[in-house]
Amino acid sequence: MKQHFKEHIKALKRYQTSLGRDLEHGCRLDRNEKVSNMPDDVMAEIFRQFRNYSLSASPESAILYERIADNLKIVKEKIYMTCGITDGIKVLYETLTSPGDNVIVLDPTYPMYMVHAKLQQLDYRKFSYADGCQPDLTTLYRNMDQKTKIVVIPNPNLPIESVFMVDEVRDIAQECRERGIVLVIDEAYHYFGAPTVLSLIDEFDNLIVLRTFSKAYGLAGIRLGFMISQPQNITYFANTRSLVESNTLSMTVAQYFLEHPQFRDAHVKEVNEGGKYLQEELTRLGLRWYGGNVTNGILIFFESKDQADAIVQYMREEKIYIRGSFEEPYHACIRVSLGSKEILKKFVDALKIWLEQRVAL
Repeated sequence: MKQHFKEHIKALKRYQTSLGRDLEHGCRLDRNEKVSNMPDDVMAEIFRQFRNYSLSASPESAILYERIADNLKIVKEKIYMTCGITDGIKVLYETLTSPGDNVIVLDPTYPMYMVHAKLQQLDYRKFSYADGCQPDLTTLYRNMDQKTKIVVIPNPNLPIESVFMVDEVRDIAQECRERGIVLVIDEAYHYFGAPTVLSLIDEFDNLIVLRTFSKAYGLAGIRLGFMISQPQNITYFANTRSLVESNTLSMTVAQYFLEHPQFRDAHVKEVNEGGKYLQEELTRLGLRWYGGNVTNGILIFFESKDQADAIVQYMREEKIYIRGSFEEPYHACIRVSLGSKEILKKFVDALKIWLEQRVAL
């Protein structure tokens, strides 16, 4: 069988992160998930949505399309559901590019943008950050050429929190349209405080917006997202659908949360309050930090990669899971997901102990 293996796929080095977490007793601060558990009464109500045919009948997606459209105040013909934003990336790369083309992505960001680029044999070009953690637009335009098919801007982005205003995106969309380039705006973290560019969909036929239920809705476990674009684009992308876009369990949960937006709003409030608390505590400790204003994550800077690795390991031993192992120039950083003050206090208390032990040495 090995003779059929493709060299570019063999060359990929994939890493599974956050393995072996104690999900029952640990603090999940490493994957930008909802860090608190769903209340028992909410879980019970969700499971009451399922019927005795839910597992045996093929999924029906029409109602969820209607709910998403109503929620966003757009027509359902502008929406295509995917298995999370990850599947949306795969669809876009497969349908809009050919081997040898290039994509330009604001980076560092969600790593699946790079992984799927390599799987499709694309040249992955980074639209990067300048000093001060601000996106460097010169690296975007310098990387554009006749083989550029897609530009991706997560807005807002993580692990380096950045935000583009609507007029800024309009200018980029116009430049991309003139060059025949598709612009993808990943709005996974939109509800935490950043503007949306949905108002530009009718203006630009080269614009696609990606959304997910994983972040503000706190539903990372259902792996459900969707893309928004002009109807003719959605019709084209929908030709890639499998039997159905998702499964009955995921779609039922998503529908319930769309019908009960108070849960999303409460989670966003919890994250915003927790973010302010953590910012204040880090400042008191004399640590440099960045972000936590329009996303659910904060980047914390240490003196070296060894220090960053050490704090990640120490926290893991305390069953507090945080993210490290970033590439240069962020190799001395960790990222902490935001949630309630109560949960973040566990991280802060452990951080104080680690810092005291380091000084004692």
